[in-house]
Formats: sequence, structure tokens, C-alpha cells
Amino acid sequence: MERNSFCFRRERIDLSTVYGPVPSWRLGRSLGIDVVLPPKKCTFNCMYCQLGKTRVHVSAPEMLTETPVNADQVVNDLDNVLEHLNLNTIDIVTFSGTGEPTLNLMLGDTARKVEKKVGGLPLAILTNSSLFHREDVRRNLALFDVIVAKLDAGDNETFRAINRPADERLNIETIIDSIKKLRKEAKGVVALEVMLLHSKSGHISNIEGRCFQNLLDAIVEISPDQVQLEVPCRPPSESYVKPPPRRKIKLVANELSKALGEDKLWVYGLHDKRGRSIAWLSHENLEKELVELLKRRPCCIHDISASLGITPLMARRLLKRLREMHFVATETSEGERYYSYKNAASR
Repeated sequence: MERNSFCFRRERIDLSTVYGPVPSWRLGRSLGIDVVLPPKKCTFNCMYCQLGKTRVHVSAPEMLTETPVNADQVVNDLDNVLEHLNLNTIDIVTFSGTGEPTLNLMLGDTARKVEKKVGGLPLAILTNSSLFHREDVRRNLALFDVIVAKLDAGDNETFRAINRPADERLNIETIIDSIKKLRKEAKGVVALEVMLLHSKSGHISNIEGRCFQNLLDAIVEISPDQVQLEVPCRPPSESYVKPPPRRKIKLVANELSKALGEDKLWVYGLHDKRGRSIAWLSHENLEKELVELLKRRPCCIHDISASLGITPLMARRLLKRLREMHFVATETSEGERYYSYKNAASR
């Protein structure tokens, strides 16, 4: 039975490290683990990020002033979620959330303990690749079954324009070399996540001319197990960022297919692992679960409905209550309305 004792008057919510599950086009039904927690902490400040601008912009784990989430906290939150969720309707457990998960150096210990709890489900991690040059980070990543590593550029000018790293000394050569090193060390699948984008003004793009050729050369040099071509479909950090035209995406996909083989390529809009149901046994508090979800990613009605296992009508009712309390903001992107958590500074 759902309990409605969640108090929204408290600004600092006891936020769970476990959120979702979310329907992912590339991973399926994905239960999320957030090992950094809000506010957004990241080594990058990517122009397309769905979470908005980075609030804690750091170049190394040692620069974080807050104590990172530890394994016991994650396990406690996971135990609570698993009391209410049918684990048989989950495909994968994904470490992601509000920032760069490799900033948490307790990541390896956390992964080991989560693995024991999830009944053989594979563990994935979404990472921006910025800390792969560190041996301790690569050692933590070796525990994951699927490592999805960001690579949006093959040259330094495009890399700095798109990803905007906190470390001014970090260069694309270091990132490419460290992904290759991880590729040799990791036991699991190493996939590249490539965000294809351009801007209204046309001055930022990684799908045209030399910028695209550099990116293609870098991908081929790394030779990943898989390449996942993304587009900024959710509201981006910078309003001028736009998805490329469909014909451009197909041209990029064709070039990569010729270079790597069609079986290694996943393309947003062409491939989709969503659609299967997520089953909950019960809900402790739907409003709190929705807030936890929206703090990690903007969602449309369908996302919310699928994630929480509720009807679109119930999702709209929950959103209406949260909007009345000024906890939810709305924005339209590519013709779709998205809902996101509104932090205190924007209320």
C-alpha cells in the first residue's frame, strides 16, 4: 500500500541512491544507481547535458568536498526498492545519475555488493571517460559487465567546445589512449556513446567535415565492442543545441557501419530495447519515487508511466500535484513535453 507521508516542505530530501527503473532504448529496463547524488557533480559541463549546467565542476575525485555515497548506503536503498519491485521485469542495473560516477572511488566496492543483491543481472555504467587515465578508476570499472564510455570528438577543439572539461590540461589524445587501455583490461563489453549534434548557429557540430572525420578515425582506432549513436532528444543544457537531421544521422551510421561492421552499431531511432513492462509489487510513495526519477533525468509522460508502472492518467495527476507545489518544471524539446525537477534556486 502506498504511503503519502512524504513532506515536500523539506528542501533537502533524503534522496535514494536507487531510482527508476527507466526504459532505455539501448539497455532495456534499467534500474538506476546514483553514486554521486545531486547537485550535479561532473568533470565535464557538456553543452547537451539533459541535467543542465554542472554545479560542482571538478577535475578529480579528491576535489569533492562532500563525502561520496558508500556501498552500505546504496545496498540499504536497494533493499528497500527490491521489497516493492519485481526483479524479473528488470534487464540491467545501471550506475549513472547526477554526474560522473567514476568520481566516487568507492565505486568498485559498491558494484561488488550490488552484484550480490540483484540475482545475476548484468551491471552497466555510463561514464564520460575523463578519468580512465587513473589506474584506480580503471580497476573499479573492470567489475562491470557493460561500460558505456563517452566519446563525442576526435580533436581537441571540438572536444573542448562540446564537453567543456574542468581540467584544462585534459586532451582528446589522453582520452582515446585511456579508453584503449581500458578496452584491453576490462572483462565486460566496452561501448562508445557518441552524441551526434549541431547547433542553430552552425558553429558547433561533430558530424561535418574534418570534425566528423577526426571522430570517425578515433572510433576506429579504439575499436570498441559497440557504438551507440545518441542525439540530444531531451532538453539540452544549451538551448542552441539541436539534433542533426535524420539524413545526417543515417550518413554517419553508414560510415560507421562500413568501418566497424553493422553488428557493432546501435542508432537512436532505429534500434530500441524499450517496450517491455516493468512490474511493481507495491509503491512506498509514488510522489517521492517520481521526484527521485526527475532529479536524474527529464521525463515525458510515457517515461514516467513506464518507469513507475502506472497509467498515463495517474502520472499526470502526480505531476499536477508536484507542479502546484512548484517542484516540477516543464519544457518542450523536439515536439515532446518533458518534466524535470525544479531546484530551490529556480523556484
